[in-house]
Amino acid sequence: MKTAGLAIMGGTFDPVHNGHLRTAVEILDRYHYSALKLIPCFQPVHKDRPSVMPQQRLDMVKLAMSGDARLSVDSREIDREGPSYSIDTLRDLRVEMGPNEPLIMVLGMDSFLSLPTWHDWQKIIQYAHFLVVSRPGWEPDLISELSGFCENYRAASPHELQCAPSGRIWFETLTPLGISSSMIRGLARKNESIAYLLPEPVQNYIEQHQLYR
Repeated sequence: MKTAGLAIMGGTFDPVHNGHLRTAVEILDRYHYSALKLIPCFQPVHKDRPSVMPQQRLDMVKLAMSGDARLSVDSREIDREGPSYSIDTLRDLRVEMGPNEPLIMVLGMDSFLSLPTWHDWQKIIQYAHFLVVSRPGWEPDLISELSGFCENYRAASPHELQCAPSGRIWFETLTPLGISSSMIRGLARKNESIAYLLPEPVQNYIEQHQLYR
């Protein structure tokens, strides 16, 4: 099957875990994008500062990538430093990719609902598609500003995201693993096992560097 499009997933990844990775591979298996990049942010704009150094979060994502050649890590937000604005990253990627390659931004429903608080949020759709992942049976209430945005750009099928470089929104239902970064940090603080919640090399890195203690 022909592959088309680059998918990206941003986040703090504090730490990266199997829930992130499972979402990534399910998206790739379902839609056959050419690749998916995880992009750790340097400094999140809408969350507290992560509890470990940016380079450590980047190291952990690199360790997590070793099992699937379709997955890679992009360090541009860590390298850029300062607040991590998605619009800046998407502009950079669009310049690198050229004007015609589909670019698909994968994000969870919670993040999508906060979209109107993002920097230059209405311009993001000019550079990429949105693939919004939600839990089965969850029908969120969209505020009027976001509801109108969805009406204007909602795709009739997910394949529209591979037929144009940007400009469409698709809502995808996936059953998430019951894992969160905050759960892992909490277990580590209590000196309880974090095994099987994240890749073993990441677990080893956390234990070696005594992170989240």
